[in-house]
Amino acid sequence: MQNLISCGIPYLDKLMGGVLLGDNVVWVVEPGAYFDFFLEGFLTTKTPQGCKTIYISFDFPPHKIYKRYEHLIQEGNFILVDAFTFGKGHSDTFFQSFYENESLASLSQIRCIKDLADPGEFIATISKLQGEFKEPLVCKYVFDSLTGMQEIWGERDTLHFFTYTCPKLFELKALAYWPIVKEVHSKSFLAHVTHITQLVISLSFQKDRTCAASFVKMDGRPSDLLRQKHYYSFHDNMIDFIGPAEELDKNRDGGESEPSHPAGPGRVSRFVPVPKESIKIGDRIRALRLERQITQIELARDLGITPSALSQIENNLCLPSLQLFIEIARYFGESLDSFILGVSLPAKSMRVKPKKTKRDTL
Repeated sequence: MQNLISCGIPYLDKLMGGVLLGDNVVWVVEPGAYFDFFLEGFLTTKTPQGCKTIYISFDFPPHKIYKRYEHLIQEGNFILVDAFTFGKGHSDTFFQSFYENESLASLSQIRCIKDLADPGEFIATISKLQGEFKEPLVCKYVFDSLTGMQEIWGERDTLHFFTYTCPKLFELKALAYWPIVKEVHSKSFLAHVTHITQLVISLSFQKDRTCAASFVKMDGRPSDLLRQKHYYSFHDNMIDFIGPAEELDKNRDGGESEPSHPAGPGRVSRFVPVPKESIKIGDRIRALRLERQITQIELARDLGITPSALSQIENNLCLPSLQLFIEIARYFGESLDSFILGVSLPAKSMRVKPKKTKRDTL
């Protein structure tokens, strides 16, 4: 069997030769870096041996996954493990109504995890699937969010699951994608994950509105690729690589224009972009959070938003709504003016007492 499989992004295939059977690829992702399209390239790329896809969702409801990958599901080689409906979905009847749709003949390809109080039922489901789908099929696993997994089970159980599953998938010669949100997890967690996995790729959103991919770890690949930034843009629903950092520097030295980020048809931003000259409210929020030794996950939970949304705000990729802005100010016991002026002013109320017992995860 051929050991190299395309990752679906030709530029990355050219750099690393594709992904090797057994590779676990951890993607450390900043909001706005278009990871969804790296994932789609991986899932939709055909393999000569045939392919089975197991998509494990913690962050997205089954409605969304089904709509996006309906063509793969209908082909019969796509299994969805729904850890959202009874997890972050809080057993809401709206999300459960997905399973009442009798017209969906492919519901047999969906495994819904109903007990998420601990990882037991989830681990049993994944283990059963691992036993069913082995060679000669290429098995692609997508654990859509280690961050979402940690929000439900905490760092210890999430890391335990990863350290058990990653080597097992390697021995099964499967391929797995494990995205995590940058700046949410502790340094210890990231160190353990990096040590165990085979590939770590970082996707970042640059201040000049370009994106960059860099290899943090590459088992069995040339070491000169490590840490080198490769810039890309997004248009026409495609990831378009511009080139490595030194090539971009040459273009800039030669007076050529910097790469742009064309809107392209079908591209819809979920957040309002922040102009470069805007006041950096996110910097102030992050500084206050670090000062009070509060993690992103804790603050996001107390504010009723996701860690990903908070990360986007702190990185000045989007602005909080007025209502959320007021809640943030009350949380820290600060006036709204202090976020604009960058200095603390007297505030009359504080909604949540800052926590001082836990160390920051960054």
